[in-house]
Amino acid sequence: MIMNNETQPNATALISPEILQAVKDLQQEGYVNALCEELEEIIEFFICELRIAEIDDRKKMEYLFTLKQTEKALKPFAVSEWTMDEEGNEV
Repeated sequence: MIMNNETQPNATALISPEILQAVKDLQQEGYVNALCEELEEIIEFFICELRIAEIDDRKKMEYLFTLKQTEKALKPFAVSEWTMDEEGNEV
């Protein structure tokens, strides 16, 4: 079967209970904001520790970039209320 970037009308996907729970967690009011605040604290701590760490500058920048990208990727998931029911349907 040849796959391409077009959506196939008969395509199906299985979403595991763990993934569904993770999506529900992300949709709780304030959850993503709390995660982002934690990431900011981690980044600040990391920057302080990097000053004394024996890691080359390129590696330090990679670590910081990864943390900032994680924070940036989480922000679109911040919602003010639940948007899925227990079965994974939009409400």
